[in-house]
Amino acid sequence: MGLFNKFDANSPEFIALSERWDGYLKKLDDRYNDVITQAEAPMQGVVDGLQYDNIIIHNILNGLKNQTVTELSEKVDQGWNKMRAEMENLGTPWDIMSAQQKKGEQFKYKMNDDFFEYYVNTYTRAANKILENVQRHIDENKLHRCTQCGAELPIKVYSFMAVNLKCDSCGSVNTYQPDDRIRALEYYVINQLAEAKAKDLKKQARFNKDAGKDYYKAYYGFLMENVPDKKEFYERQMNERIKWLDSNPFAGDYFSF
Repeated sequence: MGLFNKFDANSPEFIALSERWDGYLKKLDDRYNDVITQAEAPMQGVVDGLQYDNIIIHNILNGLKNQTVTELSEKVDQGWNKMRAEMENLGTPWDIMSAQQKKGEQFKYKMNDDFFEYYVNTYTRAANKILENVQRHIDENKLHRCTQCGAELPIKVYSFMAVNLKCDSCGSVNTYQPDDRIRALEYYVINQLAEAKAKDLKKQARFNKDAGKDYYKAYYGFLMENVPDKKEFYERQMNERIKWLDSNPFAGDYFSF
């Protein structure tokens, strides 16, 4: 554009470029939604078939994230590089180009947030299925007896750590090992449900340190409530994380999904 020619944002050339960019982002958005929609029925089938762990869910979600968030974000950047060159040829001022670029960044941000919601929702469904399976196969009324005298022992079925119990009748010490399926609840169910409870705070924590502290309190609070055997351990972890948050000016990056 010549030295004395003024850029016209209403020119047919610029409007056409802007519409092309909008259309390109719309196609990427449609692609994201298509992938997630097409994955839903198979994903539900996988959830329905779970037993006592969610390892397969982890693998599938990683693949879906690569296919959506990672690949489509790269396409946004590639598309913008081409669009920027054409806008520069029109003499588009930087503030107007920046506004156009922001559309791409907003799309990436929204896509990332949408996938985070899908991610947490899927893990929550998996957690509930695993919990249902465990509850169906664990006899909560089973009597646990002393190995020496046969007296009943006060065992909490939903314990997550081995415990040594002294028999009130004969004084012998019995070691109780929780069922492996119950131990697995901590990692495949309770952690996921804690994340679901605190997910909105986690999103806010990217920009607000106080929200980060509230996230840790909500997340670890859920763990302490549901895994009382390890309350001190989780409380210590929570306090360490909050302390780290106070000392780290870039802590918000940690909460990016």
